[in-house]
Amino acid sequence: MDVNEAIREMIVLLRSEATRYNITVRMELAADLPRIMGDRVQLQQVLMNLMINGIEAMKDADGTRELTIRSQRTQNEEVVVSVTDSGVGLPPQQKEQIFNAFFTTKPHGTGMGLRISRSIIESHGGRLWAADNSPRGASFCFTLPTKAEGA
Repeated sequence: MDVNEAIREMIVLLRSEATRYNITVRMELAADLPRIMGDRVQLQQVLMNLMINGIEAMKDADGTRELTIRSQRTQNEEVVVSVTDSGVGLPPQQKEQIFNAFFTTKPHGTGMGLRISRSIIESHGGRLWAADNSPRGASFCFTLPTKAEGA
């Protein structure tokens, strides 16, 4: 499947939600991205979850509200996708805890979105992690192998 195509479809789907909160959505998609072996619907679910989390982290934030989705190729023939927001950032000392089942920082969250997203990415032979941004916000990144044996 074409990862960039999946990203573009999710952006179209979530654009009105971003617009509602005055969030600018930027795409920085690598042109030479290899196709990957993967379940399109599952990977779209991961993208949707990460993008909605980013939107929710920014909806009450002051200043610039920007959601950036990047795709690029790594040296070891993987595709890496990052979803970066300028929102509230990650809870201190909880960078790994946010991937635990039922752990949530949201008043109405189930604590399952990131857990499910991580298991989907791992089942595709990749990994999903979070990082703080400077001066504010968070990035969620995942890798996917381009070789068929990784899937």
